[in-house]
Amino acid sequence: MRAKSVVLAVFVCLAAATLSVCSRAPEQAAVIPATPQPPAGTDFHLTASYIEACSCDQFCPCYFNQHAKQHGNKHFCEFNMGIKVDNGQYKDVNLAGVKVWLTGDLGDEWAKGKANWLVVHFDPAVTEAQRAAMTDILLQLYPMEWNILGVETKPIYLNVDQAAGVATARLGNGEGEIILERYAGDNPSKDIAINNLKYWAAQSNDGFLMWKNRRHYYVGHDKKLDYSGTNGFLITIHFHGNAKASAAD
Repeated sequence: MRAKSVVLAVFVCLAAATLSVCSRAPEQAAVIPATPQPPAGTDFHLTASYIEACSCDQFCPCYFNQHAKQHGNKHFCEFNMGIKVDNGQYKDVNLAGVKVWLTGDLGDEWAKGKANWLVVHFDPAVTEAQRAAMTDILLQLYPMEWNILGVETKPIYLNVDQAAGVATARLGNGEGEIILERYAGDNPSKDIAINNLKYWAAQSNDGFLMWKNRRHYYVGHDKKLDYSGTNGFLITIHFHGNAKASAAD
């Protein structure tokens, strides 16, 4: 496994390079989502499922505005997201099963391509080659200038219990947690969903499933997030592109 400092350096360098050119669960026993056929000549493709929450009201206004929700006299969007790659490939690296946890704050300048901060966690099962591949992919998926506080290795648990209507994500030994609750609509047999809305740079998604945030929490790197009753959703995205990271070759 590459040393933490090397991985962090790769992540920071890729962030700079990126700026310059610029209800399905991760663990449930349902059929794995199919990845749409990527265009010929692409270096990577993936289908990934998310459990995600942030400090904004439901639904996150960042998707419809040029700024995050205003809290007092500040605009910020503090988020946690647990990600599992359902299937995917980066050149000759198989990405199926890779788990990543991202925590950060979009701040008030994300519309200008600059976010406040980010911490990246990889599950211990993720290999060095998969780390390098996902570093490139994530920085193309979220093409921002990030102040990266750390890149760490911690166990990541992700699960959606459809019967109970609860989605759970846990990081490490309690450093992070997301608990979402399914909200029943007029037709309780169907999720409340937002379709035809772009998720960052992903070419497509299966819709934002509105699951209310019971709690999302993180502590580390002198940061602490703790929110209840705010924005939360499940989503499966499809993303493809070409490699930009020589470290992933």
